[in-house]
Amino acid sequence: MHGKITYSPGIPAEGIAVTNGRHVTVTGPDGSYGLPHEGRFVVVTRPTDYTASPWWKPTPADDAEAVDFELTAQPQTLPYEFVHLTDTHMSLPAVPGTTPPSDFGLYSEGSLPGQITDFLDRLGEYAPAAQSIMVTGDLVDHGLAGEYEAYIAAMAQSPVPVHLIPGNHDHMNGTHGGVISRNNYLTNQGTPDLYEHYLGPRWYSFDVAGLHVVTLDWHSHELGLDHEIQNEWIRADLAQRPEGSPWILLFHDQPNFSITDELPWQPIAAFSGHWHTSRVVEVDGTMHVNSPTSFFANLDYSPPAFRRVTWDGERITLKTQTLAAGSHQNLGATSQATFAASSSPSSHPAILWRSELAGAGHRQRAAVENGLVFAGGQIEDRAAGTVEAFDLATGELVWRAATSSAVKTTPAPAGDVVVAAEVSGDLTALDVASGDVVWRLPSSDALRRFVWGSPTVADGIVYLGDQSDLRAVDVATGDVVWRRTDLSPHHNLVNHSAPLVLEGLLVMGFWPTPQHPIGLDALTGDSVWTPASWEGDDPFAEMKRLLIMGTASFDAETDTVLMPAFGSTTGVDRATGKSLWVQKHAGGFSPATPLVTDRGYVVTAAAHGIRMLERGSGETVWDLPITGRAPFPMSSYTKAPHPVIAAPTLVDGQLLLPGLDGVIRRITLDGDVVGQAQLASPLAASLVLAGDRLIGVGTDGNVLALSLDIAS
Repeated sequence: MHGKITYSPGIPAEGIAVTNGRHVTVTGPDGSYGLPHEGRFVVVTRPTDYTASPWWKPTPADDAEAVDFELTAQPQTLPYEFVHLTDTHMSLPAVPGTTPPSDFGLYSEGSLPGQITDFLDRLGEYAPAAQSIMVTGDLVDHGLAGEYEAYIAAMAQSPVPVHLIPGNHDHMNGTHGGVISRNNYLTNQGTPDLYEHYLGPRWYSFDVAGLHVVTLDWHSHELGLDHEIQNEWIRADLAQRPEGSPWILLFHDQPNFSITDELPWQPIAAFSGHWHTSRVVEVDGTMHVNSPTSFFANLDYSPPAFRRVTWDGERITLKTQTLAAGSHQNLGATSQATFAASSSPSSHPAILWRSELAGAGHRQRAAVENGLVFAGGQIEDRAAGTVEAFDLATGELVWRAATSSAVKTTPAPAGDVVVAAEVSGDLTALDVASGDVVWRLPSSDALRRFVWGSPTVADGIVYLGDQSDLRAVDVATGDVVWRRTDLSPHHNLVNHSAPLVLEGLLVMGFWPTPQHPIGLDALTGDSVWTPASWEGDDPFAEMKRLLIMGTASFDAETDTVLMPAFGSTTGVDRATGKSLWVQKHAGGFSPATPLVTDRGYVVTAAAHGIRMLERGSGETVWDLPITGRAPFPMSSYTKAPHPVIAAPTLVDGQLLLPGLDGVIRRITLDGDVVGQAQLASPLAASLVLAGDRLIGVGTDGNVLALSLDIAS
């Protein structure tokens, strides 16, 4: 296989890399090259300041046929900015009278072509300095031919070059069957045929402003269809570069050892999606950037967003921007809410004091103990976060401790220390008086842990983890008391459950696996509840039945554990773990912990409202829809902004419900709204009752002390 590469108008291009997907060569002085006749495509690595149209061609059937490319000028300036999008999940509008394919009815449809074209039309507003867009997979929702055709038409309207790679949904070809991968990972079946038909090579490289960009196909790599070929190719590609020179990796999922261990040297940054989360960590000198979806809310309950990425010739920097639904006259700045500090003062007379985190808030509440308020912060424009302590009486900052990644969970006070979990899985105990590190327990896998479940402290032990790695740690020393890694056959989605400890019984539920809640001996980690065995032969279908979403609560009077689940609340017998009742309600992804009152259980139906369930039976007593103008959605897979995501707090026999519209609503136990207060911060975290005041944390980083009569 051979050909020639020229600069327009016909000048030989020497030293340009060309590949057949396995072997890589460079052109000689006359622009010619030769490659073994194999692979499905011939691809030219576009150098800095140049592009080619086309930049790939199908491998010719006849080896004698030349495959030529022409490079045309495409100036690229430093600093070079690109927009990182991921998981656009574009689907076509549903045809009336038909049911569109979906992931077993749990997910709403992804973005529509109009959302993508609207974003591209407004790119000059969103990212005026952007020189390209890079999209890391799950471009379309079901891998259908019509979706690909609509996607190509939408992306053709981009004012800047667009670089695409596939994700697992792009290989679905309209099917949703599940399979366990070679790395014990649950994903869907699929083939790359339609992707290659419409979009060409699934791995390739190019240069922008002196930075080498490498793309791979995670899904076929994970399934073992071509991982050895991809690993061979990336080594051959990097062999054409000076050893140790800077490059970045585009990969659909967060890369793990199956790719990182195969690299001759590590990238300076890796960009991924797949998890529908926002997570930035640094591992072995590489900044790993896992970005949220841009057109609907995420599985970590972060709002739709995109990242502006800048290469200045030496390093990569980020700016994460919320894709807000528009300005809100009562709120402060929301363009980086939940990603970076953007706090604004509120003027409400019920505010006793206001302080500001160094980062943003999220769904995490504050913790209050011994006159101190502890809060975690996230700084999603780099691998960073904070744990901060404020004086409960005055709001004065007592200390601030920097962390190596975001703290998206509530710190857990435990005597002389406060324990904080970073999103990487690192667990740190800080001195409550000074913020100094007392001990640090590294993550079991900083690349693959996604920690959104808060730590729980009971009887000198802190419990933290997910369905693949649950740990009990001595609070005094940081030593691991016990660890369970066998609760789930695989770890696929983020966990929002904090452990609930009830007189020596540890209770947790997960989504998607294991199927039923777990009950363990808190001292030994041994199973107390008998886990249900998996049934059926379709693990993906089975996964979709496993629906526990958040942290449980306990009703001592009925001896019932209350668990928030997908579109429902579940009552579980404490002694046996047997489900007693399931009450369905609106609001699919609702992670808020049920509130136990003397009148019944108050549950939050995210993006809908709240409702009261009868104690004992779980029957609905009343349902209260809430309306309001939120700046962005946070309930997973939703597109329409709605204020309700948090659980209410019981104060003097009434409920105080914070909202993303900045409104705190006062609601009676009969379900009547009797007052409200408007603040300037979106509120996604429950208020914490602390003596004569309430403590709230806004998504913008505001920490507020409020009088108990607020919204009266």
